[in-house]
Formats: sequence, C-alpha cells, structure tokens
Amino acid sequence: MKALTKNNYAALLKDIKSILEKGLCRAYKAVDNIKVQTYWQIGERIVREELTHKDRADYGKKIINNLAKDLGINRRLFYRIVKFYRQYPIVVTVSPQLSWSHYEVLIGMENDGTRKFYEIQSVIESWSVRELRKRITNDEYGKIKKTGQLLTKPPLQLSSSEEVFKESYNWDFISLEENHTEKQLENALLDNIQRVLLEFGKGFAFLARQQKILLNN
Repeated sequence: MKALTKNNYAALLKDIKSILEKGLCRAYKAVDNIKVQTYWQIGERIVREELTHKDRADYGKKIINNLAKDLGINRRLFYRIVKFYRQYPIVVTVSPQLSWSHYEVLIGMENDGTRKFYEIQSVIESWSVRELRKRITNDEYGKIKKTGQLLTKPPLQLSSSEEVFKESYNWDFISLEENHTEKQLENALLDNIQRVLLEFGKGFAFLARQQKILLNN
C-alpha cells in the first residue's frame, strides 16, 4: 500500500469534513421542515377550534393561554403559529426550502404582495434569514417595483419533458401564414399571452420571452 502522506491525509480530512457538513446541513434542514409542518398543523387545529366557537370573541385568546400554560410554550409563539396558518391556509403553498425563522420574518408583513415577493426571492436566491431581513430593511421590493421589472417565480424543476409539454396545443386563436417563421409564431403567441397560459394549463407564468426549463439537471 502506498504510504499515507501528509498531503493525502489533508485531502482525506477535507473530504470527510465536507461530507459531515453536508450531512448535518441536510439533517438540520429536515428537522426545520418538520417544525414548519408541525406548526402549520397546530395552527390549523387551533383555528378550527376557534371556528366552532366563533360566537365567543375571547375564545381564541383563552385557548392559547391554556395551551401555553399546559404545554409550557410561550404564548407569543402560539400567536405566531396561528398567524402563520392564517397567512398560509393551504399547506402546499408552504415552501420546504424556507425555515421557520424565514416564516417568522415573512408573517410580520401584512401586505400579501410584499410578503410573496420576499418569499419567492428567498427561495430563488437562497437568502439566509439575515439576508432576508437586510433586503426588507433596504426595501428591495419597493426598489424593484419602481423599475417596473417583472417579479419572477422559482424555476421549474421537472424530471421529464412529459411533465412540461402536452401532445398537442390549440392555437386557433392566432392567425399566421402557412409558411410562417418561428419568430412570427413566438410574437403571435406573446400577443395572446393570457390565452397561451390558459392553454398550457396550471402552474405556468410569464417570466420572459424565452425561459429555460431545467429537466433532470
């Protein structure tokens, strides 16, 4: 066997450290995702209980006070959990890429459009919680809104072309010569962008004239 040299060991040590760091990162992220899902379920259960006694204005407050006392959990956390559920009542809209700390910042925004912008950009740009707070302080949304730029959604992550394209499309609402060019077709489709998106189906948005779609990396 080749003798273990100082350089070889240094490379080995570096690789092992990298593996451990990536593993721990995935573990922490998995735990945080479970926390987000758990808090959503708690919020849903509390709100459901409140709705059964909506004739009593102070019922929700009493529920939280009792739960905080019996479970030993801070009342403010329960209020944040309930607010989180109210702002994200559909569980599939909760991003697995964002931590509970991200959502604690996001639920502090009352404007739906502003909150959605920072939520989407946090996913696209992989913002840390610290970076998210910084962007909010610097009014990133207000600056981009003034420029009139389109706000984008995260790129589609799909495993096969079958998940993107249908077998056929109905473009009867556009008029083109028989020997039209690809550019003419593109312009005609963009002139009827709303009808095109409806023809594509659910989950499509206009991001750019030509948008790259990632298929299986």
